[in-house]
Amino acid sequence: MRAEITARSCYFARDAITLKPDAELQSTFSLPSESLLARFAPIAPVPGLPHLRAHQARDVFELWQAWEDETGEKQDVPFWATVWPAALMTAKFISGNPGLFAGKNVLDFGCGSGIAGVAAMKAGAARVTANDIDPAALALSGRNALLNGVSLSIEERNLLDTPPDPDWNVVLVADMFYEKSVSEAMLAWLGRARSNGAAVFIADASRPFGPRTGVKVLLEETYPTDIDLEGASRRTVRLLAYLP
Repeated sequence: MRAEITARSCYFARDAITLKPDAELQSTFSLPSESLLARFAPIAPVPGLPHLRAHQARDVFELWQAWEDETGEKQDVPFWATVWPAALMTAKFISGNPGLFAGKNVLDFGCGSGIAGVAAMKAGAARVTANDIDPAALALSGRNALLNGVSLSIEERNLLDTPPDPDWNVVLVADMFYEKSVSEAMLAWLGRARSNGAAVFIADASRPFGPRTGVKVLLEETYPTDIDLEGASRRTVRLLAYLP
């Protein structure tokens, strides 16, 4: 299975899936069981942020294989089962700058594990909308939120299909710039969010189509990474304020 993936799949590469209410989730897709999560993605403190906890796989590929064995079906790679460097940098920035998020309506765009949104809620955000088109990511984001004593609003749509909600005061985007056409559409969408008055923070993990202009670099740090997931043992992440 390791040979089947060389880079993280783009958020928009998969077909959108309609997310049902919690009671119907299992009839729409198969979540990993409690025992499987406990074994392959146990709850652990977020690195460098011991006040936050999340399900974190020691080996994403082992979890993926076990999940497919358990369900007898093909499953998307469980990218939600790790706190990626870009999400970690975003969560650290939020935790260190709570005044930027307190009382705000925040969108966590392509939320993955949801840890950035959780950090925003812990910082005092009025509301955080966790968005992803992977229903497993949304379900596990909700679980991670509960682990930390907060809750997230769930949004399953591909948001590029609709204008940004003017009620969002802050938009978070972590590690999403993998494909040229999608990245261009995303930056245009984020530009409209900025026009609505939203602050836009982008954590770019040196992906091919991350923004190079119209940004202010707030932080830059190099993180160790899983070479099987990333194809490299270290990756530099920049936290950017988007100012098109």
